[in-house]
Amino acid sequence: MEPNIDNYIITPLFLLLLIGGLIGVVTFFFLLRFRKTPGVKYWLVWQIAASIWAFTYAFEFAATNIETKILWSKFSYFGIVYGPVAFLLFSLSLSSKFRLLQKKYVILFFALATLFILFPFTNDYHHLHWISYGVNPETNATDYVYGPLFWIMMGFAYIALISGIVNILTLYFKLSGYYKRQIALLFITSLLPLTGNIMYVFHLNPLPGFDWTPFSFLLTGILIAINISQFKMFDLVPFARNKLFEVLPDAILIVDNRKRIADFNPAMKRLIEIDDQKIIGESVDEIFPKWKKMIRKIMEVSDFQTIVSQVIDGKICYFDLSSLTLSDYDNHNDGRLIVLKDVTRRIRADEEITETHINLINEIQEKEKLIHDLDAFSHTVAHDLKGMLGAIVSASSIIKTGFGDMSRDELLEINDLIGQSATKTIQITNELLTLASVRDQEIKMTTVNMQTVVQEAMFRLKDVISDNEAEIILPESWPEALGYEAWLEEVWLNYISNAIKYGGIPPCIQIGSDILPDNRVKFWIKDNGVGLSADDIDLLFTKFTRLDTLRAEGHGLGLSIVKRIMEKLDGEVGVESENIPGQGSTFYFILPMR
Repeated sequence: MEPNIDNYIITPLFLLLLIGGLIGVVTFFFLLRFRKTPGVKYWLVWQIAASIWAFTYAFEFAATNIETKILWSKFSYFGIVYGPVAFLLFSLSLSSKFRLLQKKYVILFFALATLFILFPFTNDYHHLHWISYGVNPETNATDYVYGPLFWIMMGFAYIALISGIVNILTLYFKLSGYYKRQIALLFITSLLPLTGNIMYVFHLNPLPGFDWTPFSFLLTGILIAINISQFKMFDLVPFARNKLFEVLPDAILIVDNRKRIADFNPAMKRLIEIDDQKIIGESVDEIFPKWKKMIRKIMEVSDFQTIVSQVIDGKICYFDLSSLTLSDYDNHNDGRLIVLKDVTRRIRADEEITETHINLINEIQEKEKLIHDLDAFSHTVAHDLKGMLGAIVSASSIIKTGFGDMSRDELLEINDLIGQSATKTIQITNELLTLASVRDQEIKMTTVNMQTVVQEAMFRLKDVISDNEAEIILPESWPEALGYEAWLEEVWLNYISNAIKYGGIPPCIQIGSDILPDNRVKFWIKDNGVGLSADDIDLLFTKFTRLDTLRAEGHGLGLSIVKRIMEKLDGEVGVESENIPGQGSTFYFILPMR
């Protein structure tokens, strides 16, 4: 006679069911160490569901009155329905079908399972889950006559279990020999609960009325433990690949043939900065609208590679984009694997090298230009300096040898010659220093008060203006432009000085400005000289040239300084002349407006 404790009959089957439930609990805690491994969280749900099923069915089978049995049976459906759903989700994760593991789909699966659990708890109102039930006096098992809602629920559970088994079986043919053993054992494990349930539901078991499904979890737990300890089940290639997929610094995007995003890794998520739910299943054209043409090209060719840019945190980042065709085991095109490798450092390093190279070329060209300028300058300046210094030496020798015989007027005349020669030498030296400073000095352009600049230049030339009785006509107002006042004063100094030297007798000079359509200002100075021929204009601003050696003194350095200043100020210089005596020439320079 079997012991009876508070309306429960303790039998070997009852004890075996309890042991199966305990094994499920132990396995659950054992698997917690792998909880961060993709898919294991669903396996943990399955283990808890299996344990609930085993425990509740154990007490249902042992209970002696029908009300207690039905109560335990109702709670057993938490395991009956949640178990297959969790197993299906685990198989999807194991086979890397992440598109079906979106949060919305997972919630939908468990929501359906919860709906089915309500069927037995509300059976007293509709009798569509169980039509009737009773106790088998020989086995103490519960005999049920099932209604349509039960079969709908079982259909859902079978579909989930069979789909999961098919996923695992498919994985068996994709992996190498070593991993086939692990998948095979996992496949056998997944078949046991399904086999036990079929035996119970369709009355194929040797013990009528006894549900072998929870009992099968006893063997399931043992096989899982073997798979973990002997074959390192959670070291499978899919998990390793998933882990690699997660930790890769390169952004990975998987796109199906309909240009919908099927999967992506965390690096891509950080690049896109859009919530997961708004990415999976969306058209890649909508996520990357500015890359539509390139995406079309990617979908047309098997292999594709290019460099793309993306603004991240306000900075432009560069990525080496490569695309490969994804094919199944029958070589059918399934989609595209797009990999974005951050090459910002390399691109910027290349840009720095290029910039350094350009700067070096510019510096070489600048030095070559300076050498050319100095060479051209030597042809005109060396003679002048030699003459001036020779005049000083000759004058000093005359004074030394004939000092006692020379009159006061003669001495003053020689003294004036020495002073003029020294002044010209200082002028050339100052202009050379100006040319050097313009070449080497870096300045910040600011708004220029051009009226003040012109007046300062005229003040420095007041003696020249007075001696030549020059008339200078100034405008009533000046537009604002960007520049550097100290350099622009040198520009006006040269322009006004040349206008006086090469203008009419007496010089009549007009200064003005025009605002150009491209937001720049043209400042000009017009003299009343004989003008310049086309050949003369071609010589100006190109090398140190003195066009009129008969009328004007100088060494051709001034206009070279003007051109160099305008180059540093991002401006332009030029001259206009029709070569008509009396109408003179118009020299100008152009600067950006404020």
